[in-house]
Amino acid sequence: MLTGRRYLLAFTDEQAGYAEQVGAVCRAVWNTALEQRREYRRRGAFVGYNEQAGQMAEAKKDPDCAWLADAPSHTLQQTLRDLDRACKTHGTWKVRWRSKARTAPSFRFPDPRHGAAAEPQVG
Repeated sequence: MLTGRRYLLAFTDEQAGYAEQVGAVCRAVWNTALEQRREYRRRGAFVGYNEQAGQMAEAKKDPDCAWLADAPSHTLQQTLRDLDRACKTHGTWKVRWRSKARTAPSFRFPDPRHGAAAEPQVG
C-alpha cells in the first residue's frame, strides 16, 4: 500500500531559502504547541489538535504573528497533526523539542495535489 512519496528536490537558491523559512516556521509551531500542551498538563487540563489548529488560524490574523503567513496553512496543520500523534503515542513529556541545530528543517504536504508540481516531468 502506497502511503506517501518522498522526493529529492534540486532547489534554486531562492527555493532553498523559502524551504528553510517554511521549515523554521513549522519548527516554531511545533515547539510552541508542545510547550502549550505541557503547560496545560501542568494545570491538569488538556489541549488537542482541533483547539490548537483553531488558535493557529486566529494567530495568523494577528499582525504580531505575521510570520505564520510565511508558511502554507496545510503544512502548519500537518505539523500540529504530527505533534498530536507523537503526544498520543509517546506522551507529552517524552516528545522532544525541535532544535535548529539537531533537527533538519522539514515539512510535509499532506494532500498529494500540493506536491504535484514537484513530480518530475516526462517527455
